[in-house]
Amino acid sequence: MNSRKRNKTAVWISKITLFVLIFSMLCGCIQSSESQKAVQERKETHPSVSQSKRLPPAKKAVNWLLFEAENGNMPVDYLADMDDPTGNTYIELDDIIDELYASEGEAYPKNELYLEGFSDDGRRIALCRESQDLNYLIIKIFDLSTTKKLYEFKVPNRDYAVMSPDLRKCVYTDDAAFFYYMNQGQETKALGQLNDGHYLNLPVFSPDGNQFALVDRKRNVLIYDLSQNKQIQQIKLGIEGIQIEQWLYNNQLLLSSYDNDKLYMFNIQTGEKKQLMKATESPALTLDNHRVAYVNSKGEMQQQDIQTGLSIKYSNVFYRIGYNVSPTQWVQTTTDLMKYRKNITAQKIIASSTLPDQAGNSYAARNIMDGDASTAWCEGVKGNGIGEWIEIDFGSMQELKGFELINGLAKSSNAFQVNNRVKRMKLEFSNGQTIMVDNDFLSNAFPNSAIHTSFVKITIVAVEQGSKYHDTCMSEIRFF
Repeated sequence: MNSRKRNKTAVWISKITLFVLIFSMLCGCIQSSESQKAVQERKETHPSVSQSKRLPPAKKAVNWLLFEAENGNMPVDYLADMDDPTGNTYIELDDIIDELYASEGEAYPKNELYLEGFSDDGRRIALCRESQDLNYLIIKIFDLSTTKKLYEFKVPNRDYAVMSPDLRKCVYTDDAAFFYYMNQGQETKALGQLNDGHYLNLPVFSPDGNQFALVDRKRNVLIYDLSQNKQIQQIKLGIEGIQIEQWLYNNQLLLSSYDNDKLYMFNIQTGEKKQLMKATESPALTLDNHRVAYVNSKGEMQQQDIQTGLSIKYSNVFYRIGYNVSPTQWVQTTTDLMKYRKNITAQKIIASSTLPDQAGNSYAARNIMDGDASTAWCEGVKGNGIGEWIEIDFGSMQELKGFELINGLAKSSNAFQVNNRVKRMKLEFSNGQTIMVDNDFLSNAFPNSAIHTSFVKITIVAVEQGSKYHDTCMSEIRFF
C-alpha cells in the first residue's frame, strides 16, 4: 500500500473513531436526561411520605351577636357581625326562620314559630312552635348549613324549657319547681323538686351540657348534675337580687344584680367573686370570656375586651334609627349565615331630584342600595319632598315578596333626628300594580302575594318631620 492510501485510510479511521466517540457521548447525555426526567416524574407521581402536606387554612369564626330591638311599633330580632365596626353586616332573624319554615314543608302557620336559641358553635338553631291548638310546645332543631330538621322536643306548655348549649338536651319545669329532662327529644326523665316552689330563677346549663345551675330564694346557687340525677353543690353568695346570666368555660358564672346594678364573675371551684363592671342591661359574654356586650346607661350598645378593659368600636344601625337594642346571645361560628339574607340587586337607579353634595357627603340615588346604612338618598327640592320619587330598575322580571327599609339619614342618631323620614310612600310596579305603604316597620311583606316586576318606583306621600332640616332621606332598601 502506497503512502497516500495509508494516509487516507488513517484519516477515515480517525473520523470513524471520532464519530463513534461523539455518538457514545450523545447517547450517554440522552440516557442521563431521560433518567433524570424519570426520577423527577416518579417524585411528582409518588411524593415522599415525609413531604409535608399543605392543609387549607382554618376558616375563621365570625363573632355574631343576637339582638332584640324595639321602637314602639314592632320588635325585631337580628344578628350583627361584631367584627364589622360599621354595623352594616346584619341578618334579620325572620330571614332565617322563613327559610327553615319553607324547608320543613309543614302546614302550620309560620307565625307560630319563634327563636329558642342558637347552639354554642352556631351550627344549629332551636325554634319553638307554640299554638292554641296544642297543649304542649314543640322545639325544633335545624342544621343551619343544610336547613334540615334534625330532631324535635315536645314539652308541656306550662312554664318554660331551657336548652343545653349544643341543643341536644332540654330541661323544663312543671308547676314551677319540678324539673324534667330529655336528651335529643327522647324519653322524659323526672329530676325532682329543686326548691320549695316559692322562688324560681331560670336554670343555666354548663358548657358541656352535663350540669345546670339556678338561684333559690335565699340567694344560693344550686348546681345540679344530670348524670347523677341530683344536686351536687350549694353556694351561698349573699348578693341581693342576683341572677345567673351565663355559665362560661373555666367554671365561671356571669352574675348580675338588679338590686345594686353590678355585674360579677364567679368561679364555682374556688369561690372567687369579682366585680366585672358597673351593671348594665342585658350583658352577654363570649364563651371564651374575651368579650362582653352590654347596654350602657344612655341606652347605647357597647362591647369591651375583658382582658384589656378596652372598648371595641361598633356602630349599631338599629340604635341610630331609634330602636332600643339589647344583646341576648353571642354566636361564634364558621357557618355561613349571610346566605339567609336574600337580596335582589338593581341594574339602574334614578331619582326625580337629589340633594347636592355637602361637606364631602353624597346623597346620590345609588346610595339607597349600596349596602352602607351610613349613606342615603335625599331628595333635593324645597320643602318636604312630597311627590319626589326614586326608581329602582332590576333589569329583568323579579319576584318580590317584600322589602326592608332603613329609613331617614342613618349616618348617626343625630342625623336621623334632625332630617325628615318617609312616613308614607307609594310603590308602583312594571305590571301595573300600585300599593301604599306606611313605614311603621323595618320590614314590609307585601300583603296579598308576591309581585312580579322589573322595577319599583317609590314616591314620597307623607313625611315625619325632622327637628331641624326639611330634607327627606332613605338610607338603605333591600328587596326580597
